[in-house]
Amino acid sequence: MLGMCVAAPNPILVTKYTNRNTTISGNPPRTVISSNVLPLCRVEPAHCACAHIGHLLGSPPTTEENSLQRRLELLTSPRKFELLESENMSSNSFVNSISQIVISSKPATTDSDDPDAFRSVNFGTSDQARLFPSNAVKTAIYSPYNFLPKNLFKQFTRFSNCYFLVITVLQLLPQVTSSNGVPTMIVPLMFIIVVSGARDIMEDVQRHQADAEQNRAPVRRFTFCDGKAGDFHPATCEELKVGELVRVGENEEVPADMILVASGSPNGQCYVMTANLDGESSLKPRFVQPELCRPPYRDCFSCDGQQLTAQSAALLTSVFIECEPPNRSIDKFKGTLVLTKTRSISLDISNVMLRGTHLKDTPWVIGVVVYTGDDTRVCQNASETPIKASWLSHFINQVTVWIVVVQVIILIVAVVIESELVKSSSVQHNPFIPEDIKDSTFVDFVWLFLAYMLLFSNFVPISQQVTIDFTRYFQARSITNDPGMRLQPRSPSIVSTHTTVDKKHTVCVQSSELNEELGLVEHIFTDKTGTLTCNRMSFRSCHIDGETFDFDEKDGSLLILEKAVHDAIVGASNGEAPEKVSRRRNTIALSSFPSNSTPIQRFLINLAVNNSIWPTVVSRSQTAAKYSYAGPSPDERALVIGAAQAGVELRDRNNTRVVVRVYGKDAEMEILHSFEFTSDRKKSSILFRESSGRIILMTKGADSVILAGLSESGNKPSTILQAKDQLKLYSANGLRVLCIAEREVSPDEYRSWNARYLALKTNTAREASEDELAKTISELECQLTLVGVSAIEDKIQEGAPEALETFRAAGIKVWMLTGDRADTATNVAHAVRLISAEMRLLRLCESSSSWMEGSKHEAVDFLRRELRRAREESEVGDGDICSLTSKSGAVPPKTTKPGLALLIDDMLVEAVTSFGIEKEFLELCMECESVLCARISPKQKELIVGMVRNFYPDKVTLSIGDGANDVPMIQGAHIGVGIAGEEGHQASDASDYSLPAFKFLQRLVLVHGRAMNRRIAVLTLYVFYKNVLLVLPQFVYGAYCLYSGQSTYFDTLLQLFNIGFTALPLLVFSIIDDDISARTVLFYPRLYEDGYRHVFLNHRRFAYWMFEAVVGSALIILVPVELLPLAPWSGTGRDNDLWALGVAQNLAVVVLASARLLVEATSSYRVVFILATASVLFWWVVTFAISSMIAFGREFYGILYVGAITNTLLVTVFCCITGLAPAFIVKVWHVFFSPDPRTICRERDQMRVDFSKKKSLETIFPIDQDDDNT
Repeated sequence: MLGMCVAAPNPILVTKYTNRNTTISGNPPRTVISSNVLPLCRVEPAHCACAHIGHLLGSPPTTEENSLQRRLELLTSPRKFELLESENMSSNSFVNSISQIVISSKPATTDSDDPDAFRSVNFGTSDQARLFPSNAVKTAIYSPYNFLPKNLFKQFTRFSNCYFLVITVLQLLPQVTSSNGVPTMIVPLMFIIVVSGARDIMEDVQRHQADAEQNRAPVRRFTFCDGKAGDFHPATCEELKVGELVRVGENEEVPADMILVASGSPNGQCYVMTANLDGESSLKPRFVQPELCRPPYRDCFSCDGQQLTAQSAALLTSVFIECEPPNRSIDKFKGTLVLTKTRSISLDISNVMLRGTHLKDTPWVIGVVVYTGDDTRVCQNASETPIKASWLSHFINQVTVWIVVVQVIILIVAVVIESELVKSSSVQHNPFIPEDIKDSTFVDFVWLFLAYMLLFSNFVPISQQVTIDFTRYFQARSITNDPGMRLQPRSPSIVSTHTTVDKKHTVCVQSSELNEELGLVEHIFTDKTGTLTCNRMSFRSCHIDGETFDFDEKDGSLLILEKAVHDAIVGASNGEAPEKVSRRRNTIALSSFPSNSTPIQRFLINLAVNNSIWPTVVSRSQTAAKYSYAGPSPDERALVIGAAQAGVELRDRNNTRVVVRVYGKDAEMEILHSFEFTSDRKKSSILFRESSGRIILMTKGADSVILAGLSESGNKPSTILQAKDQLKLYSANGLRVLCIAEREVSPDEYRSWNARYLALKTNTAREASEDELAKTISELECQLTLVGVSAIEDKIQEGAPEALETFRAAGIKVWMLTGDRADTATNVAHAVRLISAEMRLLRLCESSSSWMEGSKHEAVDFLRRELRRAREESEVGDGDICSLTSKSGAVPPKTTKPGLALLIDDMLVEAVTSFGIEKEFLELCMECESVLCARISPKQKELIVGMVRNFYPDKVTLSIGDGANDVPMIQGAHIGVGIAGEEGHQASDASDYSLPAFKFLQRLVLVHGRAMNRRIAVLTLYVFYKNVLLVLPQFVYGAYCLYSGQSTYFDTLLQLFNIGFTALPLLVFSIIDDDISARTVLFYPRLYEDGYRHVFLNHRRFAYWMFEAVVGSALIILVPVELLPLAPWSGTGRDNDLWALGVAQNLAVVVLASARLLVEATSSYRVVFILATASVLFWWVVTFAISSMIAFGREFYGILYVGAITNTLLVTVFCCITGLAPAFIVKVWHVFFSPDPRTICRERDQMRVDFSKKKSLETIFPIDQDDDNT
């Protein structure tokens, strides 16, 4: 319904939303003011809307406005329902009439920013749809009409493209052109724009196809027409509107967010697969509100759901839904179903089917659309992945600025020198100098500046970004096709939902822009469950009432526990063992069991019913049925299966009841409320009523929250102490533990609590009631009686220990973030070799309480004391590449003190953030090789990653996880890696790299990351090197031509230099070259330090390459100038003029640049040599073609003879040898006199040395890790 207009001290607004305070069953909803369509003046409530409309029209209120005034009076009246009936006006027609006037007054706006605002949706009418967005989805960026201007705008937002566009314009100016007015720069510029545009087109075509597939998907909808019954008629998905009824068949995709009103299941239940939303492949139940499953609402639809019956029109049009505004939450929903003026029912996420989900195991459902298009949850969550810029991007931007600054300085210097020279007497009295040059003005100097800008245009490499993009693309392909990173496919996993899930078996690169960043990782943040472990839970043991029961380790059955249960409950009167999972059906009320039943029975019932698991019949016979269990939590599934094997079997469940079979006898319980597990609550509970009338609350969760909520009088101290001891024992064995508790709730307490709970739950003021709702639930989950402790085993992933050991040997700090207990985290860390036996573990989770209650000064002192002690007692090593042993033991460790590991928990993280001592805390963490974080929530995972990024921005972080709760941590790190595991694909979809298993991270980072970092580093240095080599001779040549801006290069050869003569060898080198084999890198992991120490690319190395380029440039201009005149003419009789000099220089640049790349090539030397030779030959082909056609200019016609004379060849050879001298000298020095680890490993690779039989590197040579010139 529309917002009400009341008197207010400030201007107010009318909108499609209202503000709802409280709706309790039996009372009509109370409507207050709302947001933002029509601003109104301060007038009386009955006249506000009409006064505003009259103000808009500039005339007194009309008859229509008076009618609106009367309707607003009805809405503001507390007796609105009675008044509407007295005037024979339905709420539906009333809302439609109001909507028409509001729409005509001002266009509809988006949802209110007020979190208390909510929308009202009427059944079967689409008139209100104009207030809401279309259901069409548009992810495409371009259309055929706007592609050209939009894409060009995008392209020219890049500095390099704008720069070269200016150069192209300068080539058209006769005062500065060096290409006779021909814009030759347009060729490489257009090539870059066309390539980038083609890539954008291909990507956008895919988006258009995906949009069309979604928008044109067939649906069946129904809209009431004249209150008559009728059939559902076909439509397309994009035609759906808010308020329409939609029929969805089995296996069909839900086209919009809708509230369920009917189902093909007799009990109003259905199942949906939400893999498109959260990546979980297990089925989730959804329910029609029980009120709608009973007459008369049940009779509104035919048995097959194809038709609406005659009475449905009048009945359903009086029903409307009030719900919260669109938001991103896919697991929460607040709304109210208003049936009559005295009857309203709260709605939650179990009554909602979201767009993108699929209907399963149900013939059909019918729902009313509440959110369309951009308002749907899937579109609300379709935000783009955060843009992550690599360290290389920042480095390139930085050095590009330097290059531009140097370029401007050189241009200014050239202009100043020229201005001083023309004023000299030697020039003024020289008859060969034109008079206009002698009389140069300021304008002439400006033209000269632009002329030199044109000559130095290639100082900024135009091909760099395109080359890097191509390189990254092919590098990503090489990662994907790496046979060493494929998970051997097993038989398809048959999950309990009876659907076959194709699991990913290969790595997927989703952000190739971060390829080289993989070689710089210093911190790895990893989840535990499902990442380091298999996430295949099995119920291993439990502790109940002072007794411990274990599984039989041979077949995993619960024989020991089963016998104990049988003896305790059945009494073994007939001597028969309890039945297995399949038993005869024999229903009996739970009240038949004594109220003081054994703790074992209560423990197993808690495991069976206190969860979000749904049983599905696998097979059924006349006497027995077998079940499988589906649910989002592997832990809960393991507990339910364990309880079933022990004799308490979950048989049936819906939103109102649950049936369990307790040793052959069924017990049915009425579910009053259930509270699912969340990372904030760290527990789950179910409140149910037995047939005897007893109300029981059963709870299970983390020991930290369950033990804190125990009753002092209802628990024996000895029982609690025994449970705590068993918790430590389970944790010491690396098992996941949960505490099981319960309490009985009196009817009076329940009625009082339920009234408050329903009042909050039906309040659609989302943020206002969330905290109150959580507090109300916690009031019930107190004064608990401890029943027992459960232990679940999760096996370590294959290859995970070896990978973590290798990471530690590589000098990478690994943080394990888990929600388990500190003891469990510690023992798992030992099991996965994150902590070695020699390492010292610093525990801060136990001692933190001594300073957390103090002041900030005390907290800082505590951390500083621990930091000093850590530095004194632990020594990370001397930084040598072989100071740590390799994983195979080939490199013996030095005599160093043991490393340090740190153990913290959630309380310490909260204390650190509350005191604001993140810097001191991280200083301590940096002294440790490994950091264990226990009891950490998803929010704290993101906080810790962000903390390291903010305080150490130069240290590259990598986060890896497998679940939806790991997504914030994955997106918060520099590099996010997701594992497509048991918890779905949401983590892998949100990541930059997706892996099938954790063990492949070792090869991704150490092998591919290091190699790609080196290749991209060489590419970056080489691109700047060859451009300086090409351009700088133009400045030196200025000394021979009074710095008049004369070029020696023919423009066509100049523009083809980057794209035609040097591009292909560099591209191939950047894709396939490896300085050290993967086998060697994995054997000596400390070679990876080359990356995060920035050995391959740093400012010192960049300066060295630029020094080489300056030396080469001087040789290229000075040597030809001095040697070519020795042969004043050729056999053809032509003199060696300016262009002959330019051809010789250009050939020398091409040969020298190609040869410099060969110096860096290792494994790809032969291929690069062939391609470099082909590039030089291509230069000859182009030069021959140009010199053979007079159309390119008379001065260049027949110039090819220069390349054939002996002097030119000698110049080229001399420049090449001399120009490579610095690189060769450094190379020879490191190979023969001062070999570094990379050189030794490279030699061993070439000799195919068996590492396990040779002495360690440390015993062969001293290591200087600071060297960065190799």
